[in-house]
Amino acid sequence: MEPEDVSQLHAWENASEDWWMGASVSPISAEAMRRFVTGNHDLYQVRQLRLMLDSLEENQADWITVGAVDLYDFEPRHLRAGVALHVDRGARRLGHGLQGLVLLSEYAKRHLGLRQLYAEVPATHHASIALFRKAGYLETGRRSSWIRGAHDGWEDVVTLQLLFPYRD
Repeated sequence: MEPEDVSQLHAWENASEDWWMGASVSPISAEAMRRFVTGNHDLYQVRQLRLMLDSLEENQADWITVGAVDLYDFEPRHLRAGVALHVDRGARRLGHGLQGLVLLSEYAKRHLGLRQLYAEVPATHHASIALFRKAGYLETGRRSSWIRGAHDGWEDVVTLQLLFPYRD
């Protein structure tokens, strides 16, 4: 993340229509987002890492930020981490999410030495489930009535895992 990412991250984090999928229940200030972007990003200390997804514009002159991919609940002892993905509404269904997941899995496997990644996706979020499956994740479980849905109903959550070959 770079300081110029603050305004985009601020907009994404404050999109209240998406709060039902995560833990946010209130707006985040621009100052709090600035502190987050310029803060400590040592994966081994804070147990999370956010990487921005950038794409070269059609004119091949400018890079634009189209999304972000996160590692969270990083467990160095058990060599695993959760994955979260956000692609800007105007950049969806263009391959950015898949490319981000592929790049993240290579980074996690080669540079962090992780054994697995996992994602927890609302069962009704079919596009996200399909995207993770396309990236090689397998559905390994379902938690019933796990999150409160967008309209105050309860949603199941699907767990998907990507296992890497184990090497001693």
